[in-house]
Amino acid sequence: MARYYKLIDPIKTATTLNVAQNQDGKSTYIHIRLEPGQAYELNEDQLFIRSLKNAKIDRRYSEHLVNELKALKINYTEHFCKSCGGRAKRISYPVVEIIEAESEETDV
Repeated sequence: MARYYKLIDPIKTATTLNVAQNQDGKSTYIHIRLEPGQAYELNEDQLFIRSLKNAKIDRRYSEHLVNELKALKINYTEHFCKSCGGRAKRISYPVVEIIEAESEETDV
């Protein structure tokens, strides 16, 4: 079974994420740039997978965004911005979707 990851559908622009990975037995942080609509093959690095699952994006609240997230059944949280004294409402939601696909192997 092949595993892939991609940006969730509401994200329409290229996005750079800071993620952790296991490299030669050490945890390292890297930047990955993801393009919308493109799937990337997922390796077996559990630290990298956990880092992808925990990646969230924080945006200003909008009714349109909330409706789109609800329609796509994407979990999100609403909160008030602490840096502006709680005046602005914000939304946090996951950035990456992990896809498990059946491999298409053919016997020759």
